[in-house]
Amino acid sequence: MNNAEKLTEFIGNIPDAAFGARYIANELDDYGFEELDLSKPLRLKKGGAYYAVKESSSIIAFTVGQNLKKPQFKITAAHLDSPSFKIKKAPTLIDKGYIRLNTEAFGGVAASSWFDRPLSFAGRIIASGETYLKPQEIFMDFKRPMLTIPSLAPHFKKALAEPDLQKETLPVCGVLSEDKDFDFEKYIAKEARVAEGNILDYEFTVYNAEKGAFLGLENDFLSAPRLDDLLMVFCITEGFKKERSRDYINMAFFFDNEEVGSMTSEGAKSVFWRDMLMRIGRGLGYSNEDVAAACQDSIALSCDVAQGYHPNYGEKYDITNFPVLNGGIVIKYAASKTYSTEVYSAAVFKEICREHKVPVQSFYNRSGIRGGQSAGALFSAGLGLPFVEIGLPILAMHSARELCGCKDIETGIKLFKAFYTI
Repeated sequence: MNNAEKLTEFIGNIPDAAFGARYIANELDDYGFEELDLSKPLRLKKGGAYYAVKESSSIIAFTVGQNLKKPQFKITAAHLDSPSFKIKKAPTLIDKGYIRLNTEAFGGVAASSWFDRPLSFAGRIIASGETYLKPQEIFMDFKRPMLTIPSLAPHFKKALAEPDLQKETLPVCGVLSEDKDFDFEKYIAKEARVAEGNILDYEFTVYNAEKGAFLGLENDFLSAPRLDDLLMVFCITEGFKKERSRDYINMAFFFDNEEVGSMTSEGAKSVFWRDMLMRIGRGLGYSNEDVAAACQDSIALSCDVAQGYHPNYGEKYDITNFPVLNGGIVIKYAASKTYSTEVYSAAVFKEICREHKVPVQSFYNRSGIRGGQSAGALFSAGLGLPFVEIGLPILAMHSARELCGCKDIETGIKLFKAFYTI
């Protein structure tokens, strides 16, 4: 199995952020990482490998160099969430026998791209446990296509427009016969084998159940759901889990809620990440002052997919900085600092890429167009670390299916293997 095929399998196992954190934790277990209990003081050692899960949907992992002299960090950060639809509470809707589910958009979803696709849903049920403060968490992924959002025939509408998210994007999941009834809460309780009265809460994500597919004259491209940002998560994981630095603390942050602004306890703006740097330092016998000082000699990469050049809409791009698919890793710049790249840290990153023959491209928004932004600026401000904003280029960003270059997958893995060994 090549790396592009591994990526499609990886994506298929991660329908939402909580499944992503759990999947990565299982992989790290296989590579000898130790799970930490965040409710207790950390006891760490040089040469150790550790991870911790935050709120079930974010994960921080790190390895400690055997020859570590001071708590210097090499950090990558990427998000596990993707634009999608979340199922609301009491979602059951019956109309002329059709069963629909009430949903809301999560992030900047390109809603019309979700029409007429085979969809499924996955998430967590929180049920009564041994004590009030220790409820039971049950993960559920239905995997098989169960939902769809049928589009309206063009005969009934005069113009195409983004749909009404409360009316036109509610998924259909069945048709009732006269002698049957349906209730979503009863259904998930039965599937989870939990008494309905014991369900305290739940969270389910509607996701595209289609598999990835290779396209192009020579399989140049991979078309798949959730490339934003699982493409970067996959490449980081492949580089991080096997490689070790002797002189640094290698770290990977995989976090939730980037698509909705990161304003959560497990999001990029949380104090959790800064606290963890200090806790790791103390767990290795260093003071907070030692960590703060060493951070000035650390480097961090904010890793989110980049806007690849679209040949049908060339006028939307900067006239000299337009990354193309299969052209290599992208450094993102913005005078507004919506991207966190600083000139000094970018120079250090470029030197790493040059040394290891990793191709580099640049991205700027076209002047007068705000464009996107990522969580790198939040991390940079919150941690006080120099960041570089990087990503691999994709097309159809935020669509139900996105497109990346197969050659870029290899480039990404090569980059992070190099980054984590220096």
